[in-house]
Amino acid sequence: MDVQLPQITQAWTKLKALLMGQPAIIADAESAEGKLSLKDIARIYPHHHPKATVEKTLLYNPIKADLAINYHAADKDVAALPEAKNAKHRIKQQVDISTLSEHTRFIGREHQFIQLTDSVTRWQQNKGELTAVTGPAGSGVSSFLNQFHHWFLTQQATRQTEAVHITYLSFYHAALTTKETIANLCYCFNINDAPASITAAIALINKQPAHVIIIDDLHKLMLRMMGNYQALVTFATILMETRQRHCWVLGCETYVWHRLSSQYAITNFVKFVIKLDYFGLSEFRDVIQSRIAQIGLHITDNQDDDAEKLAFEQLTKQLHQATGGHSKLACVLIFHALIQDDNHPLTIAPLCLPDLTSLKQCSDDDLFSLAELYVHGGLRIFQHAEIFACSIEQSALKLEYLCRQGLIKAHYSKQDFAQHYYVITPTLTRLIASHLVNHNKLYL
Repeated sequence: MDVQLPQITQAWTKLKALLMGQPAIIADAESAEGKLSLKDIARIYPHHHPKATVEKTLLYNPIKADLAINYHAADKDVAALPEAKNAKHRIKQQVDISTLSEHTRFIGREHQFIQLTDSVTRWQQNKGELTAVTGPAGSGVSSFLNQFHHWFLTQQATRQTEAVHITYLSFYHAALTTKETIANLCYCFNINDAPASITAAIALINKQPAHVIIIDDLHKLMLRMMGNYQALVTFATILMETRQRHCWVLGCETYVWHRLSSQYAITNFVKFVIKLDYFGLSEFRDVIQSRIAQIGLHITDNQDDDAEKLAFEQLTKQLHQATGGHSKLACVLIFHALIQDDNHPLTIAPLCLPDLTSLKQCSDDDLFSLAELYVHGGLRIFQHAEIFACSIEQSALKLEYLCRQGLIKAHYSKQDFAQHYYVITPTLTRLIASHLVNHNKLYL
């Protein structure tokens, strides 16, 4: 009799999950007990069409605001910041931070929000300089910039003075020529007939009505291919020569910012750098508390409030240690552990923590590929092939192997397999970046 133990183990895991009413996410046989493989983590999130209400709420919905508490408390927190003693007064002359989105809120970002608003205020006072918002992948740079965009629009709607235009965008394709760069920057102002020279482009952009331009994912513009260096120089030149007329805000991943600083001395041109990071334990606790409140999760089976609070503290400490403050990964681990039973309140089983075995088994070639994917924000097969000076077929096999391990996500092209696009799995960005740093593939 041919007995296959991995299949028996997997069958028992499925049966146990059904009996306990857990979500139908079954760990691979390669996962150790009490661990969740990176492949399974990638399988849980993201989905193109999440179906379960709990899944949508926990993994996809924004944090619900408690405006009466959050924003009045934010005022007090702001006043306590040494750097913001005078900044708060200046901001209040321009805006009212209580008008932030009623559907979302940010935790632990008040200081950075003041810094960004203060940068815009200086530009309005004819002291414009380039501003960058940096943070590691998954720390919320895009969310932060989107929220600022929404807040600024709300402020414009309530002002009696002439409105200032604001645009939020991200260039998903890196420019490889000066002409492409000029066309991209003219696109920010809805200029379709872009001039041919840098001088003409600067003159034309400076004639446009004053704009706040937020360009997110700056790392996607830095592509190590022929022509990209001159394209980046053109990009920086136009921004520098138009910074008095327009307020440029750039979002960039931290490790890419370090590379731009060392290779291109970008800090010589960008005066204000606003830094985000993953959540510290206190902020992380607030995020998790908000999330589990939305789904009505009971951590303990009894009604003892003290026991519930103690269990919550233990849960958040365990999650923070396992995820390093990456809130989306923490929500995935919670979702996997949920016990759903229509006859009982939503509860949670002991957490399965990430199993890094597949990452530790990666060769140096695999890690170099992951590092390039990380700093570029994603690569197509032909781009990977050019960076590593190998064939399209070799790159396709390498990237698909990493995809099968759950380390990267694929966006497939139906027309040309060389156009398949791969990105680091969103929930694994911190784990992968830490591993790459420890193995000297990413540099601080």
